[in-house]
Amino acid sequence: MEYISDLERELGMTQEPWGLVLGELDQAAQTGRLVEDLRARAAALAPGDTDELGRIYEEILERPAPATWPHFESSDVAEIVAALPTDGPTVACRDLADRIGGAWVARIAGNMMGKPFEIGPTRDSIREYLTAQDAYPLQGYVPFPDGADRGALGMWGYEGVTEGRIEGAVRDDDIDYTVLALHLVETYGPRYTTRDVAVEWLTRLPVYQVFTAERNTYQNLVREVPLEEAGEYHNPFREWIGALIRADLFGFIYPGRPRAAALATLPDALLSHRANGIYGEMWAAALVSTAFTATSPEASIVESLRHIPPASRLAAEVTTVLDDHRSGLTWDQSLDRLTARHGRMGWVHTLNNAGALTAAILWGGGDPVATIALAVQAGLDTDSIGATAGAWAGAYVGLSQLPAHLVDPLSDRYRCGLFGFGEVRISDLAARTVRLAHDLATPTD
Repeated sequence: MEYISDLERELGMTQEPWGLVLGELDQAAQTGRLVEDLRARAAALAPGDTDELGRIYEEILERPAPATWPHFESSDVAEIVAALPTDGPTVACRDLADRIGGAWVARIAGNMMGKPFEIGPTRDSIREYLTAQDAYPLQGYVPFPDGADRGALGMWGYEGVTEGRIEGAVRDDDIDYTVLALHLVETYGPRYTTRDVAVEWLTRLPVYQVFTAERNTYQNLVREVPLEEAGEYHNPFREWIGALIRADLFGFIYPGRPRAAALATLPDALLSHRANGIYGEMWAAALVSTAFTATSPEASIVESLRHIPPASRLAAEVTTVLDDHRSGLTWDQSLDRLTARHGRMGWVHTLNNAGALTAAILWGGGDPVATIALAVQAGLDTDSIGATAGAWAGAYVGLSQLPAHLVDPLSDRYRCGLFGFGEVRISDLAARTVRLAHDLATPTD
C-alpha cells in the first residue's frame, strides 16, 4: 500500500519515509537489483512501523547489482571522462547570434507549448484533446477555447500558456535553470564548481519551485549534509530528468563543441544527480551544441552519442530510438516500443524522456514546430523536453527561421523566478550568451 500519492512523490515530497522507500525501490529495480521481496515487505507494513521501514530502506541501498549487469553506472568524474570515445574536431558555427537567439526563443516557446499538458495527461489523452480541437498534430501553442474541458489539461491549467492567452513567457523552473546557468558562468567563469552551484541555488531558488532530485538536494544542503553527498543522500530521484533540463545553456556557449559542452555540465550535474542523471545533462548539452553545426537531425543525434559513456543505459536508449528511425518505423511505433520498455518508470525519468526527445528530433526532421510538437505529444515531461526540443530546433534553424506565431506572443519577455532577477528580456539573455560564446571560443590560458 502506498501512503503518499504518485503526484506528491513526483513533485519532490520525498523526505517522508514512505516516499524514500518507494522511490528507492524503483531506482534499485531500474538498475538491475532484485528488490521485489523488499517491495512486498514494505507493502505489508502497518502505516506507523517506521523502524522496519527504515531497515527496509537500508537493505535496498545495500543490494548489489547483479554480476552480469552490462551497463556503465559510475558517477566518478575521472571514470566518466575515461569512458568517453575520442573527441572529434570542432566545427565552426556561422550566424551565431541568430542561432543563439533562436535557441533561447524556441526553448521558451517549447516550454510554453508543453506546459498545459504538464503533470497528468498521457500520449493518448493529449492526442484525444488536440484531435477534438482540430489541432493534432500540434501546430503551435495549445488551443483552449472557451468551454473546453479543463480536466483534459495538466495541473497548471491554461491561463497564460495557451493560444491567445500568452502575454510574455510565464515563469518555469526549466527556464529559470537556464537563466541561472548563464548567471553562473558569467559570475564564476567556465571553471565554476559544484559549491558555486550550491551557493546560487540557496541564494536564488525558492525551495518550493524546485522538485524531485533538486528538492531533496536543496533540503540536504540546508541540513548541512556534506556537499559531495547531497545529491545521493535520501535522493531516490538522482537519475531523473532534473539535470538534463539544466543542460542547454552549456550547449549554447559551446556551439559546435559538444565535448566541451558535455564536460562543462559536470560540476552542475554532480550536485543533485548520479549515473544516468549526470550523463543526461552531458548528452543534452552535447546535443544542443551539435544543433548549431549539424548537417541533419540524425547527424546531431549520432554525434551526441560520442559524448556520453557508450555502455550506459542512456546511450542504449538513444541508440534504440535511432535504430527505430533508421528501420522505417513511425513515430507512434517507436513511442509504443519506448512505453513497453519503460512501463514502470516515472514520467520524469532521464531515460524515457531522452528517448522521447530523440524521437522528436528525428521524426521532426528539422522543422521547429514539428520537433517541439512531437516532444510534447509524447506525454512524458512535456514542458521540459518541449523546451530542450525547442532549444535544439532554434539552434538548428536560427531565430530568423522561427515562425511568428511562436515568437510574437512571447513579446521578448520572460518572468524569471530567480531572486533578484524579475522580468528579463529574452533578447538580452541571448546577447549575453553570444558574448560568452565568443569569449570561450578564444581561451586566454
